[in-house]
Amino acid sequence: MLNRLRRRVAARRARRSAAPVFGGALPAHGADVEAFLSVARLSFVRMQAAWDAADLPALASLTTESLLEDLRLQLAQRGPAPNRTEVLKLDARLLAMEELREAYVASVEFSGLIREQLDTRAEPFRELWLLANLKAADRGWRLARVQSLS
Repeated sequence: MLNRLRRRVAARRARRSAAPVFGGALPAHGADVEAFLSVARLSFVRMQAAWDAADLPALASLTTESLLEDLRLQLAQRGPAPNRTEVLKLDARLLAMEELREAYVASVEFSGLIREQLDTRAEPFRELWLLANLKAADRGWRLARVQSLS
């Protein structure tokens, strides 16, 4: 029993030292980049849903504190009117990733088709998302900034 416990602890340490993509490390090769982008696409959709619902706790789990403050202001300006975003096509491309002193930063270009109202047609979009992973916080990747490229 003790040997099994030691093996489990050793396996956990090995997984941590392997640094999973969203655990803080930079993707080392193609498979890691694809895994990173897969989670980034999921985060994009979650972010749209949280924005539509004006769900501040969900937005807080996906963004940095400074971006969350900007989103609070935008939601106040938007008012209580319902919002519905439908992501019809979503492509993601990792443009850059770097390690800074206090954080990892990833630049991801998202593009595709999106519909923001039920009675309108889908429109193409292209955005640059800057994702940050603060080393000291150990909270994973958070959206720090969005810039429209279209």
